[in-house]
Amino acid sequence: MTTPPDGAAERPGNSSRSVRFRTEIGLTRPEPSDRSDAGEPVEHWDALVVGGGIAGLTAAWELARAGLRPLLVEARGYTGGLVAAGMIAGVRMDLGAEGFAMRGDAVISMAEALGLEVIGPQGGGAHLFLPPRPDEPEPPPSADDPAHGWRLHRFVRNAVLGIPAHPLADDVVALIGPAAAERAARDAHLGDIGTRPGDPADLASFVRARMGDAVLDRLVGPIVAGIHSSDPAALAADTVIPGLRAATARLGSLQAAVAEALERRRARGRKADATIAGGLSRLTDALRSAVEDAGGRVLTRTGAQWLRPAAAGTGGESADAPGTRPLWDTAIAPTRRGATPSDEPVPAGPVRIVRTPRVVLACSAPAARRLLDGAGCTGAGLLIPSIPSIPVGAPIARFMLVARVPDLEGAPVGSGLLVAEAESCPVRAKALSHLSVKWPWIGTELAARHGPDVHALRLSYGRPGESRPDVDLDRALADIRVLTGRRIAPDDVIDSALVRWDGTLPP
Repeated sequence: MTTPPDGAAERPGNSSRSVRFRTEIGLTRPEPSDRSDAGEPVEHWDALVVGGGIAGLTAAWELARAGLRPLLVEARGYTGGLVAAGMIAGVRMDLGAEGFAMRGDAVISMAEALGLEVIGPQGGGAHLFLPPRPDEPEPPPSADDPAHGWRLHRFVRNAVLGIPAHPLADDVVALIGPAAAERAARDAHLGDIGTRPGDPADLASFVRARMGDAVLDRLVGPIVAGIHSSDPAALAADTVIPGLRAATARLGSLQAAVAEALERRRARGRKADATIAGGLSRLTDALRSAVEDAGGRVLTRTGAQWLRPAAAGTGGESADAPGTRPLWDTAIAPTRRGATPSDEPVPAGPVRIVRTPRVVLACSAPAARRLLDGAGCTGAGLLIPSIPSIPVGAPIARFMLVARVPDLEGAPVGSGLLVAEAESCPVRAKALSHLSVKWPWIGTELAARHGPDVHALRLSYGRPGESRPDVDLDRALADIRVLTGRRIAPDDVIDSALVRWDGTLPP
């Protein structure tokens, strides 16, 4: 998973600043118990976790809960990966992921174990920003309509990722048109189409086969692009919505499968998405603290340089299975930033060796490939026959601003909106979140610091296949005017920051 620019957020205009996500832990360490063949000091740990994003922190936490003493190393200057926070206008806000989909119990059970509160978004729901339907007359060009006929529509009420449980419902018909809704409703009579062993398994093909192009393009596509930063054609349906194809085969239709999923969600009293009270980064903070409180250690600005099996007779046996569990040596070293903020950090000091029977790789794909190839783990007849080619994620930019805007008090876009992809789109942003409405603690803290009528907005840029988005304050304010119908003057902006996540979320 790609991290943001190594602890830096860009400030638009002629100035820049660094946002320090977290104080780094020093490289103090226990006295080495022996040395490697090359003479480097060797430390013994119950487990080594490479990568300090949400995956690595979760792995280290689970190891600590099992009674083991893990060491986690993160080559960048902070932990959390895509779940990172920074200060905007003096208020802590999530700079990357701000919530999670309520698809299972993993995050909720983790939050409960860590004493955190899970809450849903506020603000009256989200919207889609869509072009006119193909069956509607094209509106004449007008200088008074900077949206060029594009309009806001509320999310379909009974849907999962935009897939409707009732294709002929009024809100579905309003968004896709009567003919497209009739086509979608024919899903009830299509038998096992899209669920057979030879059928394409990607989400786009599945939705198109069952409900047609309009549901895919106007409902599912914008939502998937906003949540997963990917084209539905690049995502496996069973990964994005586990069990949906099997439920479609069992129940005889996709709409019935969606209705069943919604009923399960309602029975649990859950919304489609949620976060941690105070921000999702509270979760990664708590995971790190729990690992360290349990006797583990977390080192930032420390990267794994190579991984290999420990030489026979080196004296480091596994405590829980002496003489039977293979041991691994990993060289770790201090790091500094790479050539660009998105590049993997590079070593900046002498290595030392960590010897352990358990190594978890929870780092970016290039780093994992480098470590596995160097360990001789890949190839014919070996532990991992081959590592598949890794697709490249989208170059995402998040522009966050805090401004004094009385006209936004009515929350004209609710908690936010997602923008459909089309050549005629009048904005470059793919999403907008009204953060101070969606997450009330942000609005409360802003009001306490800056008085009334102060709002936090976040615009997201960057779609798969596009070049790195060029975003500045003028572009953001122009997009806000089109998407919300409210004009913000540059002088009304209290603070802003541009945060980049290049190569994010490869499908």
